[in-house]
Amino acid sequence: MSLQGVLADFGVADIFQLIAQQRKTGILSVEARSRSLEVHFVEGGVLRALPAESRPDEALGALMIRTGTLSDVGLAQAWKTQVKMREPLPSVLLALDLVERDAIGAAKRLLTDEAIFELFLWDEGRFSFRPCRIDMDDIDAPVGAEMVLLDALRMRDEWAQIRDELRDLSVVLKPAVDIEEFRTRRAKVETSTGVRPQELERVFTLVDGRLSIRRVIDLSRMGTFQGGRAVVGLLREKLVSRSARVSTTTPAAVRGSRNRPVLAFLVLVICGLWASLLLRLPGPRSVGDYPMPENAVSEVRTAATTERLRAALEAHRWAQGGYPSSLEGLRAVHDTSLAPLPVDRYIYARSAEGYVLYRRPSLEGKEGLRGVP
Repeated sequence: MSLQGVLADFGVADIFQLIAQQRKTGILSVEARSRSLEVHFVEGGVLRALPAESRPDEALGALMIRTGTLSDVGLAQAWKTQVKMREPLPSVLLALDLVERDAIGAAKRLLTDEAIFELFLWDEGRFSFRPCRIDMDDIDAPVGAEMVLLDALRMRDEWAQIRDELRDLSVVLKPAVDIEEFRTRRAKVETSTGVRPQELERVFTLVDGRLSIRRVIDLSRMGTFQGGRAVVGLLREKLVSRSARVSTTTPAAVRGSRNRPVLAFLVLVICGLWASLLLRLPGPRSVGDYPMPENAVSEVRTAATTERLRAALEAHRWAQGGYPSSLEGLRAVHDTSLAPLPVDRYIYARSAEGYVLYRRPSLEGKEGLRGVP
């Protein structure tokens, strides 16, 4: 069965039901809002869901950094080792003893939950289902599509109210009571939200007057819906409160005037002009003609190319309110740049502080993997 169409005619829920009823195995791809999500089905069950990505496990690595499961340094080490091992990221992480197996499994489930949650909020876009063989490992476990569907529909119905109360996720939360009073009043929040006591306490203990709502939700490792649900319950019961502060480490906290896209364009053009001038520098004629190393101009060109890419990332943040989830998200600024952005030459991942960027090793092996702060 090959299936394709638009969500306006055939909704996500209908697609899930059809695949489940026919017990199909393959990949459902949905594109909307400049995003592309994939759901992998095995005999009608949902095995995994994730953003479409140019590098395998890129989304998993970014999520593990965002939730504090893995450090930036650890992910950089894993990417570098993966080039040599040519194994999936989970296998590399286990081989390097950077993350426990259970933590990897939890991260993969959370990535699936987040992708499914986002997918069911879409009411427009294009979809296609492609029957194919799906690889599984001992960490993956399919879940019945009907169960996933029921949970997703419930979350979609509830999310509108949660979103109204959490419009600005960059606002910092602060505790309004101590832990003892929280525990005496926790039962009321549990009843109103359906969030388990240990999860509510995990969210409450993360609130310290410095972390944004988005960061608290990420570190709770409960997902956007369940974490947002817990935060709203704590706010309603006045166990936590919003601070006047806005987090400076949350990409969504970047604020600007209505001229933000114009400023982003100017930043990109200026950096592009500077990079173009550097790229036109002549190469060295011979070692004896210059008091500098022979590869100095090549290094300058590489640095200029990297700066162009970083400028494009900043332009995206100014224009969209945050860094893209992958370098493919920079397509929107390709048309405003003076030369194509070399997204295929770099490894990129979101982090708590913003992002990490690494230049891929060259095919000749002359260029090592270098971090860009």
